[in-house]
Amino acid sequence: MKGQLAHRSYLAAGAAAIVAATAGCGGVLGARTDDATTHSATLTRQVAPSMLVAVAGRGGTGQFGHVIPATARPREDLAVLKAAARGRAVVASQAPPPAQVRVPGPPAPPGPGASTYQEARYQTERKHWRAEVAAGRRSLAARTTAATAAWIRGLHLDAALGGPPPGAAAASLPAEAALAASAASGLVGQAGREFGTRRVLLLAVTSLGGTLPAGELNGDDVIVTTSFLPTSAAATAAQASLLAAGAANAAVLGPEVTQGQLDQLVSDGLTERAVTESLSGPALFANNSSVLLPTAAAVLAPLTGPLSRPDATAIVNGYASTPGSARHNQALSLARAASVAAFLEAHGVPTSHLLIAGHGATDLVAPGSSGDNRRVVVLIEEPAA
Repeated sequence: MKGQLAHRSYLAAGAAAIVAATAGCGGVLGARTDDATTHSATLTRQVAPSMLVAVAGRGGTGQFGHVIPATARPREDLAVLKAAARGRAVVASQAPPPAQVRVPGPPAPPGPGASTYQEARYQTERKHWRAEVAAGRRSLAARTTAATAAWIRGLHLDAALGGPPPGAAAASLPAEAALAASAASGLVGQAGREFGTRRVLLLAVTSLGGTLPAGELNGDDVIVTTSFLPTSAAATAAQASLLAAGAANAAVLGPEVTQGQLDQLVSDGLTERAVTESLSGPALFANNSSVLLPTAAAVLAPLTGPLSRPDATAIVNGYASTPGSARHNQALSLARAASVAAFLEAHGVPTSHLLIAGHGATDLVAPGSSGDNRRVVVLIEEPAA
């Protein structure tokens, strides 16, 4: 599983080398310190994958041309279908990942017994380094925004969202929901679709009637727009039907909804879940071992509460230090993640809440042989408030 999960931690909270490298830079970015010969770091954004599946019925494409560009984000899977085209996707694409920007690493602090001049010079160098990191963050944001905008332009949405052919059948809620759910399942089934993806189904229907099969919607956020909303009771009934079919959240909107309100609803649905990073270091494992030490319980016990919440999920990422072969370290890192997961399960965390991954001797937080690299990083995902 090495390298296959995008929720890998570039900023390992509690790891002294990385904390020092990002002090004063905010928590939005991750920083991976490269080897000592380069004295540089790579800034990037940690962005959860998301998915937007939009299905347009007769006359229902007008708002899509605005909401899709307005809510686009890095690592978003986008599929646009037309009910009149028998579910054929007119747009199917994946947004590029966040940009990466290289910046200098932090200056080395003076050693014991440093002179006043050396200390002053260090402070000057550190101030300059912070300015370079701030400039790197601005460049990162600009380049990521530009890449996402270029991706949207390349989709030629205006042409793809042209009106349905004359005489196209009216689009019902059950029919469009079925198309969207099928498209979302297809995207999830493809290689590279990751754990924790936020899924939004955006439907433009002409009829709210009909019943959806139970379980058809797999925890999706569903937003329905219609040009004709007969009564508030009809909207309530449609919403109840969506929730009964398995939607995590459901909104049914009439013609009075503004473009800004629709954009905000879609954006909220695509926004990644709150992520809490917890790092365990050499207190968990001895060298070349995946057996938890007696000190591990005190480190891991605080995680059981957040992970026992009904909607919480986590990726347990194992790492190794550099001594040993790549194959051995890969197996060792996965075994360490499994040991932590087994501890959590034994203390009441449901197995379904945990996914394990081994990353070998990668994303080092200290010199290669350091015990700080014998670690497990637990990324806890909780529903956004």
